[in-house]
Amino acid sequence: MAGRRRRGRKNKLKRASTKSKILPGPTGVDHIPDHLLELVLLRVDSSLAIIRAAFTCKRWRRIVADTAFLARFRSLHSAHVPGQYHVVDPSYRDNLRPDGNNNQVFVPDPTTAGAIDRRHFSLDFLPDLVDASAPWELADSRGGLLLLYRPRKNGYGQLRFPDLVVCDPLSRRYQGIAYPPEMRLQRCFGVFLLDGAAVDETGGCIGMSNFRVMVAVYEYVPHVGAARAPRACVFSGSDGGWSLGQSAAGVPLPVFSALSFVGRTRWSLYWAMRRDGVLLSLDETTAEFSLVPFPDAVVGMTDELSTFWVVGGEDGAVRVVRMVGRDLVVFAQLQGSGEWVKETLVRLSEATSGLPGREETDFQQPAVIVAANASTSS
Repeated sequence: MAGRRRRGRKNKLKRASTKSKILPGPTGVDHIPDHLLELVLLRVDSSLAIIRAAFTCKRWRRIVADTAFLARFRSLHSAHVPGQYHVVDPSYRDNLRPDGNNNQVFVPDPTTAGAIDRRHFSLDFLPDLVDASAPWELADSRGGLLLLYRPRKNGYGQLRFPDLVVCDPLSRRYQGIAYPPEMRLQRCFGVFLLDGAAVDETGGCIGMSNFRVMVAVYEYVPHVGAARAPRACVFSGSDGGWSLGQSAAGVPLPVFSALSFVGRTRWSLYWAMRRDGVLLSLDETTAEFSLVPFPDAVVGMTDELSTFWVVGGEDGAVRVVRMVGRDLVVFAQLQGSGEWVKETLVRLSEATSGLPGREETDFQQPAVIVAANASTSS
């Protein structure tokens, strides 16, 4: 019995000693450990609110910007885009006041403009690196990350393999990407930001340690006269290295100026080549190029004054948004059969009537599709 009393006395003394270490006085949110604070933030009801919460302090920003937290948050809440980055035309630069040495400006979504301070999305933290006179150009975006490039041109004004940087405006982190030395003189006709390998393997989301950059290169094929072929180069953010593909000699290209990017689907990127019924396609998964036929009725003839954009929705179907006269037409390719059907027709002069800034002279001249996605076009 005496031994039990002694042990009990020791346990009481230990508990008393532990309690004495707790500081007296009220506790606040700063006393909540990270794992409990994460649970609280996961219950924030919208993407807009979690962005505003991230700017409360450095600790909250660190938690919200963590890749694992963002993956869990997105699985619990529907996505909401708080705004868009726009490339500023020099004539409007003073009005939109881009920040830092770049020509991008963040424009909040109209439904949330009053709740978001666009200064929080400034890109003024990007480095000038070597050439501070050349601004960063916005190339692509994905899952909260931005891909920017700094043009490097030859004497003919053609874009060489560019300087690159991937950044996260929310956490103000960035990673500069040096071009492969062997690609220094190669001409580039496309730069894209893709999910990292861990997105497919673990179901995570894109982040500063989990992304890929794909660059499409235009090069001459050795020992084949003046033949030209595409080549894909991929940078992995997880291991920080380049993977250089082989020239696709079996996919001949026209002159460099004839290539123009015309959109992307879920897994592929497309370029028009001023060649009737054929587009150049790059598979994001395999980094392989191919020539893909498209009906003239869908993309128009080469000599037609027409503009189109390739898009792909969550249903996996390939769609083409095309201007036909003054009308906007959406064509869809039926899965399984490959047949193309006219899915939507929008008479723009009627659909835009009454909108602010709308003038009667609009659409009297041919319109041009600047960009499009599965839900909207512009």
